[in-house]
Amino acid sequence: MIVQELHRYYQRLIKDPDCDVPARFWGKEKVGWRLILDQDGMLVGADPLMTDNGKKTRDFKVIRVPEHQTRSGSGFLPFFLCDNVAYLLGYDEAKGAGKRQASAELHREVLKDCSDEGALAILRFFDREDFDARLSEGTVEKLREAQGFVAFGLEGQRGFIHERPEIAQAWTRYSARPNPDAVWGHCVITGEHAPLARLFPQVTGVPGAQSAGASLVSFNLDAFESYGKKQSYNASLSEEVASNAGAALRYLYDSLDHRVRFGDTMVLFWTDRPAEKESAAVGIVFGGVSIPDVPASERAEESEEVQQLRKTLEDIRSGRSVKEYDLETRFYLLGISPNAARLAVRFFEVETFGRILENYDQYLQDVAMDGVRTTSLRVLLQQTAQLGKEENIPSTLINGCFAAMLTGCAFPPALLNLLLSRTRSDQAGNDRFDLGKRAALLKACLVRKDRLMRREERGLSMSLNRDRTDRGYVLGRLFAVIERAQGAAIGDVNASVRDRYIGGAATTPARVMPHLLLNMQNHLAKIRKTNAGLCGFLEKHVEEIMDLLDGDEPYFPSSLSSEQQAEFIVGYYQQRADLWKKRSKDDLPTDGAVDQSANLEEE
Repeated sequence: MIVQELHRYYQRLIKDPDCDVPARFWGKEKVGWRLILDQDGMLVGADPLMTDNGKKTRDFKVIRVPEHQTRSGSGFLPFFLCDNVAYLLGYDEAKGAGKRQASAELHREVLKDCSDEGALAILRFFDREDFDARLSEGTVEKLREAQGFVAFGLEGQRGFIHERPEIAQAWTRYSARPNPDAVWGHCVITGEHAPLARLFPQVTGVPGAQSAGASLVSFNLDAFESYGKKQSYNASLSEEVASNAGAALRYLYDSLDHRVRFGDTMVLFWTDRPAEKESAAVGIVFGGVSIPDVPASERAEESEEVQQLRKTLEDIRSGRSVKEYDLETRFYLLGISPNAARLAVRFFEVETFGRILENYDQYLQDVAMDGVRTTSLRVLLQQTAQLGKEENIPSTLINGCFAAMLTGCAFPPALLNLLLSRTRSDQAGNDRFDLGKRAALLKACLVRKDRLMRREERGLSMSLNRDRTDRGYVLGRLFAVIERAQGAAIGDVNASVRDRYIGGAATTPARVMPHLLLNMQNHLAKIRKTNAGLCGFLEKHVEEIMDLLDGDEPYFPSSLSSEQQAEFIVGYYQQRADLWKKRSKDDLPTDGAVDQSANLEEE
């Protein structure tokens, strides 16, 4: 399915005159030097093509070159007119002579019937032993240490020799010639009887993979092989299909408009038809545009694409027709991550654009939380990682959450447990974390699970629900009032109630909450002397919350389940946000004014 859709995508790209995807037998590589030849085949100069990016590494120039195959084993495999200095110049103490000889044989075979002056210069270059005699010692030394590939140019002319029409045609004819050693079979994609690909084209430049490249289709152990077939013959892909799919994969990976990175997973996306507007919108969705409760002043600063997407989501939510986009456009979403010389497929989803927007809108509603401005999945998931670093997020968690956002399925169970674990471990540590973002994700896990299991939803919304009687939620509200009382009584302290007790209060409330409730009476007594209004305000909340705890169950259970612990965090955060928000005079207690000088601080 994946290879088939990549093959189809390439066939569409190659027909687009505005697309720079390489034709068959051609590819793109990073080239570091342009070697300049004169008519006699002598090297007369070498122009560096690297650009300094301010770091130890340098950026190479990516150009269209004759396609490179995958080098494996101990034999020699030269590349045509674009290779490393070991093959083209013989600058390799161990095997330089053999590599240059193999390269010379390839170029003589390809260019034997070519009369172009560039081709003649190349042939003379391989006939000479003193090809670098006119180069300075400094240039030769730099070339010996050169990394990456080098290509040829002709003295006094721009461009590269391999770009000359007659030479390009000679390479295409050579590459398309019948191979007497080819293994023939039926291609599983086209059904045609054709030469099968021995190796699937590799994608280079994948962070975490081998520098030589990584392959989407690969067989490296006998356990993966069958019927006596070796390597990619097991996949039964024709050379044409493998080449097309590999070219499409490289194109997607190199295009910033068709990829987004989540941790070590690269998400590639493409459509079944030309859809520039829809693709741009999906890119914005992956970036995490915030839809609910964005002030009009900030909306005015947004790009036209973001404003249009926001309007479309609001139209979908309201049931109005959408005219700005083609909602039937089909998207293919491929998540891949490096695994040594291979690309591991993390997920592959096929959804219409309309369905993606519907699922994304549901995701926005699920994670919506008062005081939490961002809805970016990448930013929210950083709350599951040590030190809040994206690279510390488990890849399996990223993949499951990404699929949940795009397809509407449940969030992975590990997300809820990991969020609770991080909250307990961070409570007294130096890690900076945002409890609001954690509460937003916990709420999303709970409400989506209820919806998918078709059971009565919990009544969790983006703001405080004063009628909710769930033990975990109500105890979280009570904990927020206790914390507020401590802050009003003694101000900032090195270790607050939350720092010391939120983990224990959420897991074993019977051991923690009675002690905290008793200590709060001391804090209230102190507040009453200086701010009777605030004291009455907090006492009113305590009475309201304790009434919700009244019933057959114990006020403080000995333990709470994982879901109840999640409810505790959500209730705590929402009550805390409610305590700090500004109120009208009708909401205040009658015996005094409440101190409203502080707003809800950033966690």
